[in-house]
Amino acid sequence: MSHFRTTVLRGFEFKKKDTIIHRLDPRAKAVYVFVMSAITLLFTTPIPIIMTFLSSLIVVVFAKVVKEWSSTMKGIIILSLFIFVVNYLVAPTDKLNYAVSMTMRLIALTSIFSIFFLTTSPEDFSLALLKLGVPYEYTLIFTMALRFIPTLAKDLQMIIDAQRSRGLELEKGNIIQRIKRFLPILVPLVIYEIKRSFMVAEALEARAFGAVESRTYFYEIRMKLIDWALSTSLIISLVLILYLYFMNILPEWLFWKVPG
Repeated sequence: MSHFRTTVLRGFEFKKKDTIIHRLDPRAKAVYVFVMSAITLLFTTPIPIIMTFLSSLIVVVFAKVVKEWSSTMKGIIILSLFIFVVNYLVAPTDKLNYAVSMTMRLIALTSIFSIFFLTTSPEDFSLALLKLGVPYEYTLIFTMALRFIPTLAKDLQMIIDAQRSRGLELEKGNIIQRIKRFLPILVPLVIYEIKRSFMVAEALEARAFGAVESRTYFYEIRMKLIDWALSTSLIISLVLILYLYFMNILPEWLFWKVPG
């Protein structure tokens, strides 16, 4: 289980590859994430959500990140089971349909966001945010947080391995006992990350961060024809789906519910 926890975090680490998906502008990929997430959140029946998930598989293949993506999806197995059980218990009606739909929604959203982070470098993402008018300080904070996700996963796994070598057992006992056993892991992890934050702050200060308001960049990102075409087609598709949905024109098989 500890392996699953770290693979979820590592599954969002950027992998540099020369594919058509990697070469897309981050803003075009952000439009893809927004549109696909909106469609996933719009429906509460499983078929449309499964369709968005299957469409993300095509992107995964084109991006050549099947292995990394698979690690992410394996890492949410336990969480998916938990989501299924909770939603089955709390749903007032159509319990099985609601539980399946919410579980598939989690899987689809995880797949969509994993694609974005696996194929978008933090540098390109920060430049995209700056192009959208986000202040540089907030952009730096956000991109640094993304950079430290895989680092946090490695630190977590290192502490878990160190504590296990000292005889700490994480997989035995009831849920309360397991939570208590994680204290020897969380405490050193928090302390270690606080020390790391001080090191980052000192490094920024040593490089005179914030001394000059105007900044220059090593390279610029520009929307190409394929980026505009993809973004436009995605937005048009979303508007069309929303229109058909609220006008009740969509085919009935999209609203099929899991019997239960």
